[in-house]
Amino acid sequence: SDSDYLQKKFNDHRMQTSAMLIFFSLLGIVTTFLDREIDPMNGPERIWARIAFMWIIVPAVALLRIDRYRLGMPVVLLTAAAAQIHELAVLRTLDDGIKQTVMAMLFYPLAIVLLTLGFSLFVSWSGIAFAAILPLTLGITGWLPEFPMHIYGAVIFPVSILMLLFSASFAWSYHRRYLLERALEEASNTDSLTGVSNRRYFEVLLRREVSRCIRTSHSCALLMLDIDHFKRVNDSFGHPTGDRAIQALAEVCSCNSRDADVVARLGGEEFAILLPEATGEGDALVVAERIRSEVQKLKILSEGGEEVRFTVSIGIADIGVDCQGRLDAATLGQRLINSADAALYKAKAAGRNRVVSQLDFAELHTD
Repeated sequence: SDSDYLQKKFNDHRMQTSAMLIFFSLLGIVTTFLDREIDPMNGPERIWARIAFMWIIVPAVALLRIDRYRLGMPVVLLTAAAAQIHELAVLRTLDDGIKQTVMAMLFYPLAIVLLTLGFSLFVSWSGIAFAAILPLTLGITGWLPEFPMHIYGAVIFPVSILMLLFSASFAWSYHRRYLLERALEEASNTDSLTGVSNRRYFEVLLRREVSRCIRTSHSCALLMLDIDHFKRVNDSFGHPTGDRAIQALAEVCSCNSRDADVVARLGGEEFAILLPEATGEGDALVVAERIRSEVQKLKILSEGGEEVRFTVSIGIADIGVDCQGRLDAATLGQRLINSADAALYKAKAAGRNRVVSQLDFAELHTD
Protein backbone atom coordinates (compact mmCIF):
# COMPACT_ATOMS: atom_id res chain seq x y z
CA SER A 1 0.00 0.00 0.00
CA ASP A 2 1.01 3.66 -0.31
CA SER A 3 1.19 3.92 3.47
CA ASP A 4 3.64 1.01 3.72
CA TYR A 5 5.73 2.46 0.90
CA LEU A 6 5.95 5.92 2.48
CA GLN A 7 6.70 4.46 5.91
CA LYS A 8 9.59 2.41 4.52
CA LYS A 9 10.88 5.41 2.58
CA PHE A 10 10.80 7.48 5.77
CA ASN A 11 12.57 4.77 7.78
CA ASP A 12 15.28 4.42 5.13
CA HIS A 13 16.05 8.16 5.11
CA ARG A 14 15.27 9.26 8.66
CA MET A 15 18.87 9.12 9.89
CA GLN A 16 20.13 10.84 6.75
CA THR A 17 17.56 13.62 7.15
CA SER A 18 18.55 14.10 10.79
CA ALA A 19 22.22 14.31 9.80
CA MET A 20 21.40 16.89 7.11
CA LEU A 21 19.58 19.06 9.66
CA ILE A 22 22.60 18.98 11.96
CA PHE A 23 24.84 19.87 9.02
CA PHE A 24 22.61 22.83 8.12
CA SER A 25 22.71 24.10 11.71
CA LEU A 26 26.53 24.07 11.56
CA LEU A 27 26.45 25.68 8.13
CA GLY A 28 24.35 28.50 9.57
CA ILE A 29 27.06 29.17 12.14
CA VAL A 30 29.87 29.07 9.56
CA THR A 31 28.17 31.82 7.52
CA THR A 32 29.29 34.20 10.27
CA PHE A 33 32.43 34.66 8.16
CA LEU A 34 30.29 35.71 5.18
CA ASP A 35 28.48 38.24 7.37
CA ARG A 36 31.85 39.87 8.11
CA GLU A 37 32.49 40.19 4.37
CA ILE A 38 29.04 41.58 3.66
CA ASP A 39 29.03 44.08 6.53
CA PRO A 40 32.39 44.50 8.31
CA MET A 41 30.80 46.82 10.87
CA ASN A 42 27.69 44.85 11.90
CA GLY A 43 28.63 41.36 10.74
CA PRO A 44 30.69 40.38 13.79
CA GLU A 45 27.81 41.44 16.04
CA ARG A 46 25.54 38.88 14.40
CA ILE A 47 27.55 35.92 15.66
CA TRP A 48 24.97 35.12 18.34
CA ALA A 49 22.20 35.17 15.74
CA ARG A 50 24.25 32.64 13.78
CA ILE A 51 25.01 30.50 16.81
CA ALA A 52 21.27 30.43 17.41
CA PHE A 53 21.04 28.14 14.35
CA MET A 54 21.92 25.39 16.82
CA TRP A 55 18.18 25.21 17.53
CA ILE A 56 17.92 23.01 14.41
CA ILE A 57 19.65 20.22 16.35
CA VAL A 58 16.52 19.86 18.52
CA PRO A 59 14.20 18.75 15.67
CA ALA A 60 17.09 16.74 14.19
CA VAL A 61 17.33 14.66 17.37
CA ALA A 62 13.55 14.52 17.72
CA LEU A 63 13.32 13.09 14.21
CA LEU A 64 15.35 10.06 15.31
CA ARG A 65 12.68 9.27 17.89
CA ILE A 66 9.75 9.70 15.54
CA ASP A 67 8.70 6.38 14.02
CA ARG A 68 5.84 7.55 11.79
CA TYR A 69 6.30 9.44 8.56
CA ARG A 70 3.11 11.47 9.13
CA LEU A 71 4.71 12.97 12.24
CA GLY A 72 8.15 13.37 10.70
CA MET A 73 6.86 15.30 7.68
CA PRO A 74 5.66 18.45 9.51
CA VAL A 75 8.78 18.45 11.70
CA VAL A 76 11.06 18.58 8.64
CA LEU A 77 9.01 21.12 6.67
CA LEU A 78 8.47 23.47 9.60
CA THR A 79 12.15 23.28 10.53
CA ALA A 80 13.18 24.16 6.96
CA ALA A 81 10.71 27.08 6.82
CA ALA A 82 11.84 28.42 10.21
CA ALA A 83 15.51 28.13 9.22
CA GLN A 84 14.85 30.07 6.02
CA ILE A 85 13.08 32.84 7.93
CA HIS A 86 15.94 32.86 10.45
CA GLU A 87 18.43 33.32 7.61
CA LEU A 88 16.40 36.17 6.12
CA ALA A 89 16.04 37.82 9.52
CA VAL A 90 19.83 37.91 9.91
CA LEU A 91 20.48 39.19 6.40
CA ARG A 92 17.97 42.04 6.64
CA THR A 93 19.88 43.50 9.59
CA LEU A 94 23.15 43.74 7.63
CA ASP A 95 24.10 46.63 5.37
CA ASP A 96 23.78 45.30 1.82
CA GLY A 97 22.53 42.04 3.32
CA ILE A 98 19.33 42.13 1.26
CA LYS A 99 21.40 42.01 -1.91
CA GLN A 100 22.83 38.68 -0.71
CA THR A 101 19.41 37.08 -0.23
CA VAL A 102 19.30 36.02 -3.88
CA MET A 103 22.36 33.81 -3.48
CA ALA A 104 21.41 32.69 0.02
CA MET A 105 17.88 31.69 -0.95
CA LEU A 106 19.05 29.63 -3.93
CA PHE A 107 20.34 27.13 -1.37
CA TYR A 108 16.92 26.37 0.14
CA PRO A 109 15.23 24.51 -2.78
CA LEU A 110 18.22 22.16 -2.81
CA ALA A 111 18.04 21.83 0.97
CA ILE A 112 14.34 20.90 0.71
CA VAL A 113 15.14 18.18 -1.85
CA LEU A 114 17.77 16.68 0.45
CA LEU A 115 15.53 16.88 3.52
CA THR A 116 12.45 15.37 1.87
CA LEU A 117 14.02 12.33 0.23
CA GLY A 118 12.16 10.23 2.80
CA PHE A 119 8.73 11.63 1.95
CA SER A 120 6.35 11.66 -0.97
CA LEU A 121 7.01 13.58 -4.17
CA PHE A 122 4.07 15.85 -3.33
CA VAL A 123 5.71 16.85 -0.04
CA SER A 124 9.01 17.50 -1.75
CA TRP A 125 7.47 19.64 -4.50
CA SER A 126 5.33 21.56 -2.00
CA GLY A 127 8.42 22.31 0.09
CA ILE A 128 10.40 23.48 -2.95
CA ALA A 129 7.56 25.76 -4.01
CA PHE A 130 7.25 27.22 -0.52
CA ALA A 131 11.00 27.82 -0.21
CA ALA A 132 11.04 29.57 -3.60
CA ILE A 133 7.99 31.77 -3.00
CA LEU A 134 8.63 32.77 0.63
CA PRO A 135 11.29 35.47 -0.08
CA LEU A 136 9.07 36.94 -2.81
CA THR A 137 6.13 37.07 -0.43
CA LEU A 138 8.19 38.76 2.28
CA GLY A 139 9.52 41.23 -0.30
CA ILE A 140 6.01 42.12 -1.46
CA THR A 141 4.82 42.68 2.12
CA GLY A 142 7.78 44.97 2.82
CA TRP A 143 9.38 42.76 5.47
CA LEU A 144 12.40 42.56 3.17
CA PRO A 145 12.90 46.17 2.09
CA GLU A 146 14.45 46.74 -1.32
CA PHE A 147 14.36 43.03 -2.06
CA PRO A 148 15.53 42.47 -5.69
CA MET A 149 12.44 40.52 -6.74
CA HIS A 150 13.09 40.68 -10.49
CA ILE A 151 16.60 39.31 -10.18
CA TYR A 152 15.50 36.72 -7.64
CA GLY A 153 12.56 35.63 -9.80
CA ALA A 154 14.76 35.26 -12.87
CA VAL A 155 17.14 32.99 -10.99
CA ILE A 156 15.00 31.06 -8.52
CA PHE A 157 12.45 29.63 -10.94
CA PRO A 158 14.96 27.82 -13.21
CA VAL A 159 16.68 26.52 -10.08
CA SER A 160 13.36 25.40 -8.61
CA ILE A 161 12.37 23.60 -11.82
CA LEU A 162 15.72 21.81 -11.81
CA MET A 163 15.13 20.76 -8.17
CA LEU A 164 11.62 19.57 -9.05
CA LEU A 165 13.05 17.36 -11.77
CA PHE A 166 15.81 16.12 -9.49
CA SER A 167 13.34 15.12 -6.75
CA ALA A 168 11.09 13.44 -9.32
CA SER A 169 14.03 11.47 -10.68
CA PHE A 170 15.00 10.28 -7.22
CA ALA A 171 11.41 9.38 -6.32
CA TRP A 172 11.05 7.33 -9.51
CA SER A 173 14.35 5.55 -8.89
CA TYR A 174 13.52 4.77 -5.27
CA HIS A 175 10.05 3.50 -6.20
CA ARG A 176 11.50 1.11 -8.77
CA ARG A 177 13.96 -0.18 -6.19
CA TYR A 178 11.15 -0.57 -3.66
CA LEU A 179 9.06 -2.61 -6.09
CA LEU A 180 12.05 -4.80 -6.89
CA GLU A 181 12.75 -5.39 -3.19
CA ARG A 182 9.10 -6.21 -2.58
CA ALA A 183 9.08 -8.65 -5.49
CA LEU A 184 12.22 -10.36 -4.20
CA GLU A 185 10.85 -10.47 -0.66
CA GLU A 186 7.54 -11.87 -1.84
CA ALA A 187 9.33 -14.48 -3.92
CA SER A 188 11.42 -15.56 -0.93
CA ASN A 189 8.35 -15.74 1.33
CA THR A 190 5.95 -17.42 -1.10
CA ASP A 191 5.51 -21.03 -2.08
CA SER A 192 6.11 -21.21 -5.82
CA LEU A 193 3.48 -23.89 -6.51
CA THR A 194 0.53 -22.41 -4.62
CA GLY A 195 1.26 -18.72 -4.08
CA VAL A 196 0.64 -18.92 -0.32
CA SER A 197 3.30 -18.36 2.35
CA ASN A 198 6.13 -20.86 2.54
CA ARG A 199 7.34 -22.66 5.67
CA ARG A 200 10.18 -20.24 6.43
CA TYR A 201 7.95 -17.18 6.33
CA PHE A 202 5.21 -18.96 8.28
CA GLU A 203 7.63 -19.71 11.11
CA VAL A 204 8.59 -16.03 11.27
CA LEU A 205 4.95 -14.96 11.40
CA LEU A 206 4.14 -17.61 13.99
CA ARG A 207 6.88 -16.38 16.34
CA ARG A 208 5.72 -12.82 15.84
CA GLU A 209 2.08 -13.68 16.55
CA VAL A 210 2.87 -15.78 19.62
CA SER A 211 5.01 -12.94 20.98
CA ARG A 212 2.11 -10.56 20.43
CA CYS A 213 -0.23 -12.97 22.23
CA ILE A 214 2.07 -13.04 25.24
CA ARG A 215 2.46 -9.27 25.21
CA THR A 216 -1.24 -8.42 24.82
CA SER A 217 -2.82 -11.50 26.49
CA HIS A 218 -4.74 -12.36 23.35
CA SER A 219 -5.40 -15.83 21.98
CA CYS A 220 -4.52 -17.28 18.61
CA ALA A 221 -5.30 -20.56 16.89
CA LEU A 222 -3.53 -22.82 14.44
CA LEU A 223 -4.95 -25.24 11.88
CA MET A 224 -2.83 -28.09 10.54
CA LEU A 225 -4.29 -29.94 7.55
CA ASP A 226 -3.30 -32.24 4.74
CA ILE A 227 -4.89 -34.22 1.95
CA ASP A 228 -6.18 -37.66 2.89
CA HIS A 229 -4.53 -40.55 1.01
CA PHE A 230 -2.53 -38.11 -1.10
CA LYS A 231 -0.16 -40.88 -2.19
CA ARG A 232 -3.09 -42.62 -3.89
CA VAL A 233 -3.79 -39.48 -5.90
CA ASN A 234 -0.20 -39.33 -7.10
CA ASP A 235 0.00 -43.07 -7.80
CA SER A 236 -3.35 -43.25 -9.57
CA PHE A 237 -3.32 -40.00 -11.58
CA GLY A 238 0.30 -38.82 -11.61
CA HIS A 239 2.23 -36.06 -9.92
CA PRO A 240 0.87 -33.23 -12.13
CA THR A 241 -2.61 -34.09 -10.86
CA GLY A 242 -1.25 -34.19 -7.31
CA ASP A 243 0.16 -30.70 -7.83
CA ARG A 244 -3.21 -29.58 -9.13
CA ALA A 245 -4.86 -30.96 -5.98
CA ILE A 246 -2.40 -29.05 -3.79
CA GLN A 247 -3.08 -25.84 -5.72
CA ALA A 248 -6.83 -26.36 -5.38
CA LEU A 249 -6.52 -26.90 -1.63
CA ALA A 250 -4.44 -23.73 -1.27
CA GLU A 251 -7.11 -21.76 -3.09
CA VAL A 252 -9.88 -23.18 -0.91
CA CYS A 253 -7.91 -22.33 2.23
CA SER A 254 -7.24 -18.78 1.06
CA CYS A 255 -10.82 -18.14 -0.01
CA ASN A 256 -12.38 -19.52 3.18
CA SER A 257 -10.02 -17.96 5.73
CA ARG A 258 -10.43 -14.57 7.33
CA ASP A 259 -8.56 -11.54 6.01
CA ALA A 260 -6.16 -11.56 8.98
CA ASP A 261 -5.38 -15.28 8.71
CA VAL A 262 -2.12 -16.59 7.22
CA VAL A 263 -2.21 -19.63 4.96
CA ALA A 264 1.08 -21.47 4.46
CA ARG A 265 2.25 -24.59 2.72
CA LEU A 266 4.62 -26.44 5.01
CA GLY A 267 5.66 -29.03 2.46
CA GLY A 268 4.12 -31.68 0.25
CA GLU A 269 0.36 -31.68 0.81
CA GLU A 270 0.59 -30.28 4.35
CA PHE A 271 -0.77 -26.81 5.11
CA ALA A 272 -1.07 -24.59 8.16
CA ILE A 273 -3.37 -21.66 8.84
CA LEU A 274 -2.58 -19.16 11.59
CA LEU A 275 -5.64 -17.38 12.99
CA PRO A 276 -4.86 -14.33 15.17
CA GLU A 277 -7.24 -13.68 18.08
CA ALA A 278 -9.17 -16.89 17.42
CA THR A 279 -9.95 -19.88 19.63
CA GLY A 280 -10.34 -23.56 18.87
CA GLU A 281 -13.99 -23.47 19.82
CA GLY A 282 -14.75 -20.23 17.96
CA ASP A 283 -13.59 -18.82 14.62
CA ALA A 284 -10.94 -21.50 14.10
CA LEU A 285 -13.52 -24.28 14.23
CA VAL A 286 -15.81 -22.39 11.84
CA VAL A 287 -13.00 -21.82 9.34
CA ALA A 288 -11.83 -25.43 9.59
CA GLU A 289 -15.29 -26.89 9.00
CA ARG A 290 -15.86 -24.52 6.09
CA ILE A 291 -12.61 -25.60 4.45
CA ARG A 292 -13.28 -29.29 5.04
CA SER A 293 -16.77 -28.98 3.56
CA GLU A 294 -15.60 -27.02 0.49
CA VAL A 295 -12.79 -29.49 -0.23
CA GLN A 296 -15.23 -32.39 -0.02
CA LYS A 297 -17.31 -30.76 -2.78
CA LEU A 298 -14.25 -30.03 -4.89
CA LYS A 299 -13.66 -31.70 -8.25
CA ILE A 300 -10.47 -31.47 -10.29
CA LEU A 301 -9.51 -33.12 -13.54
CA SER A 302 -6.52 -35.38 -14.02
CA GLU A 303 -4.15 -35.16 -16.97
CA GLY A 304 -6.32 -37.73 -18.71
CA GLY A 305 -9.53 -35.78 -18.07
CA GLU A 306 -10.74 -38.00 -15.24
CA GLU A 307 -12.63 -36.48 -12.34
CA VAL A 308 -10.65 -36.51 -9.10
CA ARG A 309 -12.06 -35.93 -5.64
CA PHE A 310 -10.24 -35.79 -2.33
CA THR A 311 -10.78 -34.82 1.31
CA VAL A 312 -8.71 -33.24 4.07
CA SER A 313 -8.22 -33.84 7.77
CA ILE A 314 -7.73 -30.83 10.03
CA GLY A 315 -6.29 -30.46 13.51
CA ILE A 316 -6.86 -27.35 15.64
CA ALA A 317 -4.93 -25.99 18.60
CA ASP A 318 -5.08 -22.62 20.28
CA ILE A 319 -3.18 -20.55 22.80
CA GLY A 320 -5.37 -19.53 25.69
CA VAL A 321 -4.64 -16.62 27.99
CA ASP A 322 -4.27 -18.99 30.95
CA CYS A 323 -1.10 -20.69 29.61
CA GLN A 324 0.84 -17.75 28.17
CA GLY A 325 2.70 -16.55 31.21
CA ARG A 326 4.55 -19.81 31.86
CA LEU A 327 6.42 -20.18 28.54
CA ASP A 328 8.57 -18.06 26.26
CA ALA A 329 7.46 -17.30 22.69
CA ALA A 330 9.68 -19.90 20.98
CA THR A 331 8.60 -22.72 23.29
CA LEU A 332 4.95 -21.76 23.21
CA GLY A 333 4.98 -21.53 19.41
CA GLN A 334 6.54 -24.96 19.03
CA ARG A 335 4.07 -26.50 21.43
CA LEU A 336 1.21 -24.89 19.54
CA ILE A 337 2.47 -26.63 16.38
CA ASN A 338 2.89 -29.93 18.21
CA SER A 339 -0.62 -29.72 19.63
CA ALA A 340 -2.20 -28.92 16.26
CA ASP A 341 -0.18 -31.72 14.69
CA ALA A 342 -1.37 -34.14 17.38
CA ALA A 343 -4.96 -33.08 16.70
CA LEU A 344 -4.39 -33.71 12.98
CA TYR A 345 -3.17 -37.24 13.68
CA LYS A 346 -6.25 -37.81 15.84
CA ALA A 347 -8.41 -36.75 12.89
CA LYS A 348 -6.56 -39.21 10.67
CA ALA A 349 -6.92 -42.00 13.22
CA ALA A 350 -10.63 -41.28 13.64
CA GLY A 351 -11.36 -41.90 9.95
CA ARG A 352 -10.12 -38.80 8.08
CA ASN A 353 -12.25 -36.10 6.44
CA ARG A 354 -12.93 -34.50 9.79
CA VAL A 355 -11.87 -31.74 12.16
CA VAL A 356 -10.40 -32.42 15.59
CA SER A 357 -9.81 -29.60 18.06
CA GLN A 358 -7.20 -29.97 20.80
CA LEU A 359 -9.01 -27.93 23.44
CA ASP A 360 -6.95 -29.03 26.41
CA PHE A 361 -3.73 -27.38 25.15
CA ALA A 362 -2.73 -25.95 28.56
CA GLU A 363 -3.31 -29.24 30.35
CA LEU A 364 -1.64 -31.32 27.63
CA HIS A 365 1.64 -29.41 27.93
CA THR A 366 1.77 -28.79 31.66
CA ASP A 367 5.36 -29.31 32.83
